[in-house]
Amino acid sequence: MKNLKMILFAGLFLVGLSAVSASAQDSMMSDKMMMKSNPKNPTVAIIRADWCSACKEVEPIVNGLMQSYEGKLNLVVLDVSNDESTAKAAATAKSLGLTSFFEANKKSTSTVGVFKNKKQIFKTTHNPNRDVYVAAFEKATRS
Repeated sequence: MKNLKMILFAGLFLVGLSAVSASAQDSMMSDKMMMKSNPKNPTVAIIRADWCSACKEVEPIVNGLMQSYEGKLNLVVLDVSNDESTAKAAATAKSLGLTSFFEANKKSTSTVGVFKNKKQIFKTTHNPNRDVYVAAFEKATRS
């Protein structure tokens, strides 16, 4: 019985560790995408939170499209899940010239904005319609 408890504990620990690792990996992916960004490309900004059900619908759509637009669009994820991530998101927004967008929308999770030459050209909230994003991304990538 003692061995079974130890095996169960170890299994739960590893599951928890892999969840933390996946979360850290997701965060690192966002950071890498931001670091590899090209300042000449339009930027897609998404305001999200772990607890947001609409984000769980919107994020896979935007992330999937971002793979198609790699090298043409930059992606920045502004996470407002908690106070610490919100402060980091505010600093990131400031560094990218997106403070006004962030401040106006930080309480509106699953908001996606597209910026070209630092001007907002598109914004939507709680929108799981892929075609809307395709149209906005196409418009943003046209010269």
